[in-house]
Amino acid sequence: MPAPNKRKPVPVPAQEVPRSAANFGLNLLALAGGLGTILGLIYWGPALDALLGPLPWQMGSVVSNHLLVGLAGCLAVFLIIGGVELLGVRTYLNPATGLAGKNLRSPDFKRVAVRLLGLLLTFGIIAVPYWLFPEYHGSFYQPFWDFLQAVAIPMGLLVIPYFVWTDMRLADPHDSYWHLGMVPVLLLSGRSLDEIDRPALKSHFMGWAVKAFFLPLMMNYLSGEVRALGNSLTGFIANPNGGGYQFLYDLSYTVDLLFCVVGYTVTLRLFDSHIRSTEPTAFGWLIALLCYQPFYSVIGSMYLHYDDSIFWDNWLSAIPPLKNLWAGVIIALLFVYGLSTVAFGLRFSNLTYRGVITSGPYRYTKHPAYLSKNLSWWLISVPWISNAHGFEWLRNCCLLGLLNLIYYLRARTEENHLSLRDPDYVAYALWMNEHGALAWLGKLLPFLRYKAPAVSAAAKSPAAARA
Repeated sequence: MPAPNKRKPVPVPAQEVPRSAANFGLNLLALAGGLGTILGLIYWGPALDALLGPLPWQMGSVVSNHLLVGLAGCLAVFLIIGGVELLGVRTYLNPATGLAGKNLRSPDFKRVAVRLLGLLLTFGIIAVPYWLFPEYHGSFYQPFWDFLQAVAIPMGLLVIPYFVWTDMRLADPHDSYWHLGMVPVLLLSGRSLDEIDRPALKSHFMGWAVKAFFLPLMMNYLSGEVRALGNSLTGFIANPNGGGYQFLYDLSYTVDLLFCVVGYTVTLRLFDSHIRSTEPTAFGWLIALLCYQPFYSVIGSMYLHYDDSIFWDNWLSAIPPLKNLWAGVIIALLFVYGLSTVAFGLRFSNLTYRGVITSGPYRYTKHPAYLSKNLSWWLISVPWISNAHGFEWLRNCCLLGLLNLIYYLRARTEENHLSLRDPDYVAYALWMNEHGALAWLGKLLPFLRYKAPAVSAAAKSPAAARA
C-alpha cells in the first residue's frame, strides 16, 4: 500500500493586511514634534545661545552643536510615542515583551546585580573594537563620544530601577544579561558553565553588535544632516524660489535619521521595541554592511561609482518646467523613503526583527524605503547621460544596476528572516502579492513575487509560541 502523500500546508493569503506593530498616525504626530523642535532650535538658536551661554561637557553652543539639536528632536519623538505607548496603549503588556501587568515576585537584588554585571560586561566588550579599530579614533565619531559623555550619568541612574522593575515583571528574569553576568560568577567559583544559555548569549551579542555599529553612525549622520538643514533653511529663507529643493532634500533625510537614532537607542521591552531576533545569515549581514560606512566608501568609489559630472539639474537646466517636475518627483521619492522609517516608530533597525510594520508606506508595498531610494538615485544621477565617449553611459547604468541588486538581495534576506519568525509577516507578504500597489509587477515578473515557506519556523517552534 503506497504511503499517503503528506504535503506541508501552504499558507493562505490573509483577507486583510495584518495589524502593524506601530501606529503610523502617532508616528506622524511625533514627527511633527521632532521636526518642529529641530527647526525651532535652528531658527531661534542664536537667541538661546545669548540666553544660555556655553553648554557643559565642551559641547559648544546650541547653534554650533548640531548633534544636540538633532537629539532634542529625537527626544521629542520619543516622548510623544513613548508617552502614548506607555501610558495609553501600554505596549509593555504585549505578549512579546514577556512582561506581566503586575508584579510576579519581590525583587531579587542578587539576581539584579548579576544582570547589571551582564550589562557592564556588554559595554566593556563593545568598547574593545571602539578602542582597537582606527575607524573610531578620528573626528568623524566625536559627536557620538560627546553624546555618551553627556548621558552616562542619567542613563546609569535610570538603568538600576529599570532592572529592578523588570526583575519583578519578567516571566523569566533569567534573561541574556543574567546569563552573561553568571559567566564570571561561575568561573570564579569553579563551577561548570553548563547552565549558561549559549544561544541566548549569541542572540544577545548579535543584537548589540547591530546597535554598536549603527548607532554611532546614525548619530553622526544626524549631526551632519542637521548642519546641512540649517544651511539650506537659511538659503530657502533668503531665496524661496531657488532654495526650496535643497531644503526639502535635507529635510527628508532629517526625517529618516530622527527615527533611525530613536530606533537604535530605544530597544526596551517596556515599549515592546526590544530586539526579538537578529539576521541569522552571514550573507544578510554582508550585503547590509556593504551599504554603510566605512565599507561603502570603498565599494562606492572603487567598484560602484556610477555617476559623473552630469546630474539631473545640469541636464535639465534648459527646460525649467521639466526640471521643476523632475525635482518634485525626486523629493516625493525621498519623502516616501523618510516616511518609511517613520512608520517604524520606536522600532527601526537594520538586521533585526522588532515587530511587523504594515502601516504608512508599508501598507502599499513591502519595501518602500529600498524602492524609493533606488529610484531616486536614477533620477538624481541620470547615469544614461554622459559626456564621455563610447559606452560610458551603459557602464554607469550597469554599475547603478548592481547597487540596485544589492538592495534587492537585502530585501530578500529580510523577507526570509521575518518569514521564519512571524506568521503575521507571511500573511502580510502574501496579501501584498494580491493587493499591493506593485502586485501587477509581480504578475508580470513572477520572480519578484513573495514565496512563503510551507510552514514558518515561528508556527512550528514551541519557543516562539511562548515568546
